[in-house]
Amino acid sequence: MFESIRKNIQTVQDGITAGLQRLSVGERSSTTPTESHVNLAAGSDLLQMYQTQWATMHHMAEQNAKVAQNIDSAITTLADECENQHSQMAEIHSLLAHLPNIMAQLHSMLATIGSMRGLFEEVEGGLLALEDLDEELSLQEQTLDLRLSLALAREKHTHRLNVLKGELTMTHQAKMVALEKHQENERKEREKVFSDQFSEDIKNYKELGQITRRISSTEDDQGLKLEEVDLEQDTSELDNFLNDPA
Repeated sequence: MFESIRKNIQTVQDGITAGLQRLSVGERSSTTPTESHVNLAAGSDLLQMYQTQWATMHHMAEQNAKVAQNIDSAITTLADECENQHSQMAEIHSLLAHLPNIMAQLHSMLATIGSMRGLFEEVEGGLLALEDLDEELSLQEQTLDLRLSLALAREKHTHRLNVLKGELTMTHQAKMVALEKHQENERKEREKVFSDQFSEDIKNYKELGQITRRISSTEDDQGLKLEEVDLEQDTSELDNFLNDPA
């Protein structure tokens, strides 16, 4: 591209140089005596040629300016890309310079990860042990609750038994008291009957000189002998009878 531009510029320069030479030759020939066969329209042709060449040069200059602008844009883009690549290369070089440190840190991180893995396994084992301990504590709490419930039920049952025992004891005592009172009343009634009978027998003996044998109408008095009668009342009347000389 630059070679064709250079050739075009060189061609224009050669044309301008040739035109100036012809113009100078025409000026010199104008000082000499003119001849009748001189072409007077040669200057207009030369001027038209120069105008055509000048228009061509102007058009070529505009094209060259556009091409140069495109080239400048391409060069700027290429320079930016080169600068970007240079920055990237510098960054890569910097990273490569820090690569040993990065590798050392990476090995340290791998060692840390290994130790953390061991810690994680220990923590997992501790969590499993904690779950087992939690289950054991839950079972112990349930056992304690059951024992407490059993103790409360036993205490309640014992209290009810004690209350029932007290009630039964009081009822039994009341019945025993009533039975003893009833037996005492029966004993007193029997003693009174036997005492009255004995007094009547003593009276009959004093009056008739003998004791009239009587048969009791009740079944309880059958076969009852005098020596079987237990008299715990006053025996002064018996003593008087035994001590009476008549």
